[in-house]
Amino acid sequence: MTNLTATLKLQHVFISNLVEAAQWIGIEKLEAQRKLRAAKIHLLAHLKLEDTLLYPVLFEAAEKNVELKHTLQFLGKDMVGVSKEVMSFFEQYHIGATHHHTTQDIGNILFLLQTRIRREEETLFAEFDKLKTAARTMVAVQMTESRPTSGASVHSIYHL
Repeated sequence: MTNLTATLKLQHVFISNLVEAAQWIGIEKLEAQRKLRAAKIHLLAHLKLEDTLLYPVLFEAAEKNVELKHTLQFLGKDMVGVSKEVMSFFEQYHIGATHHHTTQDIGNILFLLQTRIRREEETLFAEFDKLKTAARTMVAVQMTESRPTSGASVHSIYHL
């Protein structure tokens, strides 16, 4: 697991825990509303991190990998729907429209988030980690192959 995917996974847990805590506290309570606002802030920062560091690497690799391209397209369509629903939910809490929602609504949003998280971690994070491992291996091989052997160095010195 790369540092990036480990960080993103920790953020997933943190965001899920905030939403889950709001559900257990009760939607009508101020502390639950604070947790939901915090979840929204952290989710937006998390999405920005994914958009700048994770997805560009995956999209570049998808240019040469048809299966990855299809996976990204499928999950992209899924994410549009999930993002719209989750952000709409968070936005309503941001403006204080809590009386329209129930604990079940939070449960539904939590289910959507956790389903999306699981898909992302199992497919995209795993693919990202494979790409990064392959890149590190390639660099290590290139470095090893480009090192002059001790015999070559000595030989070169004598011919100067």
